[in-house]
Amino acid sequence: MPALSQPGKIDKVVENDTLFSLPRSVSATRVAFFIAGFSLATWAPMIPLARLRLMADNGTMGLVLLAFGIGSFLMMPLSGALASRYGCRRVFNFATLVMLLMLPALATLNSPLTLALALFVFGAGIGAMDVVVNIQAVLVEKMAGQPIMSGFHALFSIGGIAGSGIVSLLLICHLTPLASVSLVIILVLGLLMFCFGGLLNESAADASPLFVMPRGIVILLGTLCFIAYIMEGSMLDWSGILLTSQHVIASNHAGFGYIVFACAMTTGRLTGDAIIKSFGRFRVFLVSALIAAIGFLVVVSWANIFSMTIGFFLIGAGLSNIVPILFTAAGRQNTMPGSLAVAAISSMGYSGILLGPALIGGLAHLYGLPGAFFMVCLLSLSLPLSSHLIRKA
Repeated sequence: MPALSQPGKIDKVVENDTLFSLPRSVSATRVAFFIAGFSLATWAPMIPLARLRLMADNGTMGLVLLAFGIGSFLMMPLSGALASRYGCRRVFNFATLVMLLMLPALATLNSPLTLALALFVFGAGIGAMDVVVNIQAVLVEKMAGQPIMSGFHALFSIGGIAGSGIVSLLLICHLTPLASVSLVIILVLGLLMFCFGGLLNESAADASPLFVMPRGIVILLGTLCFIAYIMEGSMLDWSGILLTSQHVIASNHAGFGYIVFACAMTTGRLTGDAIIKSFGRFRVFLVSALIAAIGFLVVVSWANIFSMTIGFFLIGAGLSNIVPILFTAAGRQNTMPGSLAVAAISSMGYSGILLGPALIGGLAHLYGLPGAFFMVCLLSLSLPLSSHLIRKA
């Protein structure tokens, strides 16, 4: 086994975990990331059907969907301490089971209040899964002694594509939402059984507090994660509107830009570990941040399909390895316990997804959507300017 960066802590984890095997833990972590991405994406194709069941207007549906974000956001800071107390294996499995229990409710409930409550619990489960799987990844990467974080995040992206694709296909084949999520539950339970033994059973001798304010370099890393997620969220929520508002593409093809972005991001993450191993985290972070910023500049500078396609590709390729590197840096710093630091930057980053769409919408109202994207471009420059923080962690 390769040398470990924190022998005392990791040796204690291995000593307390009779099921530990490095190759098995790497495989299990990949499957766990796939489960997290897959589970999150299964809800997306059911949203239009839920709106029809509720007969809700846009305002009501927006409030219902907000419950998911609130549940995730509140659970994320707690998840690091829970993983430290009870181990990644127990917390990830419990959070996944909670999430699965909510899927039938999401497929059948027909009142805004009950669906919002179910989404709150579902979001809490997804939020806990997201934090714990990243804590698991940080520990396993330390054990491996080489960069493997980007590959883990690639499996999250692939899981998202698979989750939305499979549920969409099942619904197209005229299965009911309840029947569709029943098949999803069976599949996820099978994957959970596969990765069970490879998830770490670490628990701290001294229980960590349930919430600790981020401090020092963790605040800075969390701020960078917040910015990266705003950039990523702008692609998810506004890329199609930008294309159609600039008369670059027809409205029924508006998803083209995000598809280019998502494919570039997934490819970048699949190749990211090898690139980081060759050039180092600092150089990859700096160049990636510059590529993403250039991508935004291209998107707002030329309103034609060729240049905007290149811009979306550059943004996806540039952002692909930034968040994985930030999670690795959070696990390597010494200001806070790694599990709490990962939970902290997850929470700060996720707040970027929650606030980013509204922030861009407000800027678009004042300066137009190209102007709002130019503001995001200026904000993205803070990533390369802060890349020296990766050397300190």
